[in-house]
Amino acid sequence: MPRLTNKVPSYRKHKPSGQAIATLDGKDFYLGPYGSKPSRAEYERLVGEWLANGRRLPTCGGGSTDITLNEIILVYWRFAQNYYVKNGRPTGHQATIRAALRPLRRRYGSIQAEEFGPLRLKVVRQDMIDSGLSRRYINESIGRIRRMLKWAAAEELVPVSVYEAVRTLAGLKAGRSKARDPEPIGPVSEEHVEMTLPLVSSQVAAMIRLQLLSG
Repeated sequence: MPRLTNKVPSYRKHKPSGQAIATLDGKDFYLGPYGSKPSRAEYERLVGEWLANGRRLPTCGGGSTDITLNEIILVYWRFAQNYYVKNGRPTGHQATIRAALRPLRRRYGSIQAEEFGPLRLKVVRQDMIDSGLSRRYINESIGRIRRMLKWAAAEELVPVSVYEAVRTLAGLKAGRSKARDPEPIGPVSEEHVEMTLPLVSSQVAAMIRLQLLSG
């Protein structure tokens, strides 16, 4: 006969995220910051319901404790602060990541990450359009949100299906949306070129004159 056990699911730490976690019926529940009072209370509630239901999760009305987008954003930001560093200093990627995640957090930070999909990502993108950002910048920001979800899937914080779903949202095309496109950069006038020649070395000046002559 198999050995019976009265073991209760343990309260433990999920190292990649710093979240408290408990596994019931093969499903991981993220409870909040490890060691915090709210996470302990959530653990007691879950285990209490599990025990009262004959050591099984309730089939309805149990309430989900899956990780929220706010929690994903926080954990990813900690990762980015350590990863995007050069010579001991933050790189420009940190600022662009923070800017990209700001409208996501404002709109959908409180929802469970599993509930986020391409339609909600489109709403976040529309917020960026309405704020006057350029089409290229918006596409890059949406790409950064996707990369965060890809990272979260690799860390087993969200199902891979969340990342695969948001990949289906195509990027904005030129002239196909209300997102602005920056004015094309035109050539510098020859007058301004001549004004700079005395300020550069003779070798660079010779190269500039050759380009002017060759068109």
